[in-house]
Amino acid sequence: MRIGCVPYDHAKPFAGGWNSGKVIWDHPKELVGRLKRGEVDLALVPVWEVLTGGPYRVVDGLAVGSRGEVRSVAVFHDKPLEECGGISLTPHSMSSVQLWRVVSQGALGFRLEEKESGDARLRIGDEALREWTEREGRGVTDLGKAWWDWTGKPFVFAVWALRSGFKPKPGQIEKFRVKCLAGIAKRAELAEGDLEKEYLTKCIRYELGREEKEGMAEFAARSGMPMRKIEYL
Repeated sequence: MRIGCVPYDHAKPFAGGWNSGKVIWDHPKELVGRLKRGEVDLALVPVWEVLTGGPYRVVDGLAVGSRGEVRSVAVFHDKPLEECGGISLTPHSMSSVQLWRVVSQGALGFRLEEKESGDARLRIGDEALREWTEREGRGVTDLGKAWWDWTGKPFVFAVWALRSGFKPKPGQIEKFRVKCLAGIAKRAELAEGDLEKEYLTKCIRYELGREEKEGMAEFAARSGMPMRKIEYL
């Protein structure tokens, strides 16, 4: 089974449970293209693609999400956000870009012009995490926290989806899930330093249960989009 995964720190727990198989590392948005082109069989893709594209088959019980501050999906700004002359959006994400649009209009009550070089910058993954650390959380609008404070629901950024037409071998998906859960269980050991340990154990949430699925439905509803059918394996 060919696996597509993101090259970010929050994927360490997943990778920490694998011991075989081909893995292609790429950004979330690019993994969607690889999945559709048949370059990978299973990939960690933006939840926005799963909610609005598809229909998709998704590995149940596993996700990348948050219940509050996430640190690695944030808008950085050197003056009050509402005073910024536009926002530059990361080219690598779908869920985070849509989350910003929903939160800015609904929770914050204003929009910023989307441009290549805005005063505010939406960043994700390790790039965002590094800047969050350098700023010590100052001049940062954390989108995981903004969503949680607004809705009281978990936010799911990415899920494991199978490509159309791929027929896994009997027990193959369950074996993958067990390996991922094993890596998640030892994420504190996989972390390099206290800050990464705090990030992997307290900021990132890896479960995909009833409340997370309700959060996904809430995201689709607040985006004004009909939620596509999702088959959980």
